[in-house]
Amino acid sequence: MSMSIETIIAYAFAMGLLAATPGPGVFATVAQAVTKGTAPAYAMLTGLIVSDIIYLVAAATGLGLLAQQFGEAFTLLRYAGAAYLIWLGWTSWRAPKTIDHTAPSPAKARSFIAGFLISLSNPKVIVFYLAFLPTFVDLQAINATDVGIMAFITAALSYIILGSYIYGARRVGQSLRQPTIKKRFDRAAGTLLIGTGIFVAARN
Repeated sequence: MSMSIETIIAYAFAMGLLAATPGPGVFATVAQAVTKGTAPAYAMLTGLIVSDIIYLVAAATGLGLLAQQFGEAFTLLRYAGAAYLIWLGWTSWRAPKTIDHTAPSPAKARSFIAGFLISLSNPKVIVFYLAFLPTFVDLQAINATDVGIMAFITAALSYIILGSYIYGARRVGQSLRQPTIKKRFDRAAGTLLIGTGIFVAARN
């Protein structure tokens, strides 16, 4: 392990701040928690984290520069993720005014894929890690233990911090007993999802 304890703490602090910063993935996950429930929201969060770790490993192992060459693939992934977010937003707009406790929860696999595509389709993430990691570790001397530690910290902090967002959003969702209020929240969450989808599709 080439990382010192001080470096690990500094990396954890920086990643904690980054995880708490709202972005398309956070907005989509919160909206999913409000309208669909905790399980789909955590599935989407897991997809976001997995793709982030893939980028982290790619940057740490020198594959980041190679990954930046596949521009068309990133574009297709971006549109696929954006289309699914817009579809989720549309279903939220069309949701019934009352809570149907017998309705099946949306497939967690679909939510995972949506989260995975949101992050993986953004080539700026790999650029960020390429610029971010050298602040904490020498990429020429990095080893598997260092990468494992950083991946664990990234995943753990993302689950803890964004998980608190999911918990708060779900508490709001569970309080929607009046049909009028529920409809307003569904439409607000739907608008957030659609807006996030449009943002994902439009970004370069």
